[in-house]
Amino acid sequence: MMTKRDGYLLMVRGGNQQLEAVMAEPCVHAFQSFGIIPAAGRSRRMGQPKLKMLWGAMTVIEQVVAAWRRSGVDHVVAVVRSDDSELAGLCQRAGAIVVVPEPPPPEMKDSVMAALDAITTRFHPRGDAAWLLAPADMPRLSSEVIDTLLDEHSGSNQAILVPTHATLAHGPSRQPTGVKRGHPVLFPWPLAQDVARLNEDEGVNVLLARKPTREVAVNQPSILDDLDTVDDYRRLSAEEGHF
Repeated sequence: MMTKRDGYLLMVRGGNQQLEAVMAEPCVHAFQSFGIIPAAGRSRRMGQPKLKMLWGAMTVIEQVVAAWRRSGVDHVVAVVRSDDSELAGLCQRAGAIVVVPEPPPPEMKDSVMAALDAITTRFHPRGDAAWLLAPADMPRLSSEVIDTLLDEHSGSNQAILVPTHATLAHGPSRQPTGVKRGHPVLFPWPLAQDVARLNEDEGVNVLLARKPTREVAVNQPSILDDLDTVDDYRRLSAEEGHF
């Protein structure tokens, strides 16, 4: 089934919503899917606004939105603080729906809830829909992994899907040393209600322990890569050939 998807600027301030259409593209799955980018953090460990740092010819956040947009996900939703209009503009121009909660969300879970509320209001997803979540500071986010998760999801399968990658030992043996979980994570749409029911001290990751979860092995170490520190930025940028 072919439908249309739209890019919007969705400003949420004190409950009021303003919607501005900016683009439309076809989707490829029969169910709706939504990629959520929680971009309301303050980059304390980085010491500067990491999402606006350069990544090749664009900023980190533009690269992240572009990766989502290259995938088969229908709509990309970025949650941004009300005091960061520059970041909101970058997200919007890259093709994301921008949600600006007021007051600014203090934790990632609050950003996720703001995104889910905006999605519910605008799109009224069916029970077979899916929402995917990855940190905003993953410029090597893989469109291929996103598509793999979407292909694994079906309306009758209500399991959370988590990509995994086998880590290898250093040295000539290169033997597997373990399997690590990464991002993005795909959640069946009905679990959106469970996020709001979490205790104040619980994050969205708690759902992986409480709900049916299935690991999906992928040959993509980038599912583990994010930018917490300057060293992370330098290392990953060098691996991409930016330095």
